[in-house]
Amino acid sequence: MDKGRRNNKVNQFFLERLTSIIKKEMASGSVSLEAIASQMYITRGQLTRRVKAINGMTTQQYAMKVRLTHASNLLKNNTDMAISEVAFRCGFEDATSFSRAFRRKYGISPSEYRNDDNLIDI
Repeated sequence: MDKGRRNNKVNQFFLERLTSIIKKEMASGSVSLEAIASQMYITRGQLTRRVKAINGMTTQQYAMKVRLTHASNLLKNNTDMAISEVAFRCGFEDATSFSRAFRRKYGISPSEYRNDDNLIDI
């Protein structure tokens, strides 16, 4: 296997592990970059540099992407779940901050997304 392919696999594994840890942190009710870095066995600075080098995003941007993608899945697949519960399960402190982040990213509110059958999963 050439070096480029090996690096791609290493980077893919790194992002899969990072995503898994972010999801675990979401389940606990908050997403702390210090806790994520600690679980990755690197410093917060190393985490930031590595994530930026792999996908051009900051760690915060990547974590928000993971959280909002998970939220969009919950909104479409659990229509009986309150928006505030979706927010909590995705590591937001309240529904207002979740709704603001969701609208900023996707241009519509979580309830509009949930109720629009024409929208495909984000």
